[in-house]
Amino acid sequence: MKRHSLSRRKFLGRSLLALAAPTLAAGRRQPSPDSNPASQNTSGPTPGQPANRLRFRGLFLHAWDLADDGVDEVMGWMGDCGLNTMCLAATYHSGWFVHPGNARPRGFMTEGSVCYFPWHDELYRKTKLRPITSRLAEGADWFAETGRRLERYGLRLVAWTIGAHNTRLGLKHPEHAQRNVYGDSIPHALCPADDDVREYLKALCRDLALHYPLWGLQLESFGWSRFAHGHHHERDLAGLTPLEQELISLCFCPSCLRKAAAAGVDVGRASEMVKATLDAAFREAPGRPKGHPEAMADLEHTSPDVLNFNEWRKAIPNSLVREIKQESLERTNCRLLLQGGYNSNVASAVDGFACNAYGRSPMETLEICRESRRALPADWKGEFNCYIRLGMGVPRDSAELRGIVEAVRDGGCRGLAFYNRSESPPKMLSWIKGALDGI
Repeated sequence: MKRHSLSRRKFLGRSLLALAAPTLAAGRRQPSPDSNPASQNTSGPTPGQPANRLRFRGLFLHAWDLADDGVDEVMGWMGDCGLNTMCLAATYHSGWFVHPGNARPRGFMTEGSVCYFPWHDELYRKTKLRPITSRLAEGADWFAETGRRLERYGLRLVAWTIGAHNTRLGLKHPEHAQRNVYGDSIPHALCPADDDVREYLKALCRDLALHYPLWGLQLESFGWSRFAHGHHHERDLAGLTPLEQELISLCFCPSCLRKAAAAGVDVGRASEMVKATLDAAFREAPGRPKGHPEAMADLEHTSPDVLNFNEWRKAIPNSLVREIKQESLERTNCRLLLQGGYNSNVASAVDGFACNAYGRSPMETLEICRESRRALPADWKGEFNCYIRLGMGVPRDSAELRGIVEAVRDGGCRGLAFYNRSESPPKMLSWIKGALDGI
């Protein structure tokens, strides 16, 4: 793929001029009739039967892909590869990435917890929280630019949207972040039970669905986050077990205390048990006291209050998803897609679920897809996709990628999405066209 020598910083000053004169990349294949979004099959195969053709063929990508390589170049390349869906990041968290196909910069630090579209303040009047705009979106509206070219390249647009995982807002508004049993604010994790956070997330989704020709809205991190995050020099010398990591992540912020109590949970007793279990681990580390719980089920068996609290927590992300469908996507044609497996509690509000086969061989991918599909009810008509990562040594060659794609199809999934354009080695990206040929 062509790489432009123009840096991101230089690009920002010239983006409007560049976007004002889009040109069709030379040698690009015109989209065939079956790659036109309007002609896509929306009913899907009967559950239990493999699809003859993957109807969702997506690629995760970022605004910097478009800034570095050009909107028409990227979209033309996608159409030529047989892809039909752009999963473009609307919001994104922090990252320090290697870009194998771009020497300027080869190492790239994201701005962190910013949005990549010009948001509309009037939609956020019910919340104190506001998106923080990326510098890449100050001089260009990437969703508008891609949106007006969709028909030309036989593509459709999905807004890949990261929600409660937001370090900037968590630091700026610690009163709306998750707070563990010790009262520590978890800065990268906005609390999904907090009313301001919920209104912010619903406004974010409404903003995108109202202002762009979205085929779908794909949600990531619209629920609870963990204490461990991957911050610079993050350490735990006590060696917390998976259970203890889960316990120190549980949110006991004022919103959670109030709402859980209103639902009949004895939050005081639940928090006492959680704190006592963690205190014992800290006191006895590197060992643990006799009879120390090894799994959440052990602790829930000992303490019905912890069990009740966890049951209440499960309902919070589910209710948020339903509110997004009912309020944010009201009177729009935008689909709601989740990145996890089938969830009967939200199935009536959701248009698509997914499974993950990152780093897996064709045989492993086949089993993952088959096993994940078993949870689908017989009458499920929505999307069910599999995510494939291009990197970290898998796939090893074009034949293996073809085998992975065939496994997704034969395993009964209705589509796939490759992750992701800027971080994947160029050689792996070049294998996509052959892998999708005839699929």
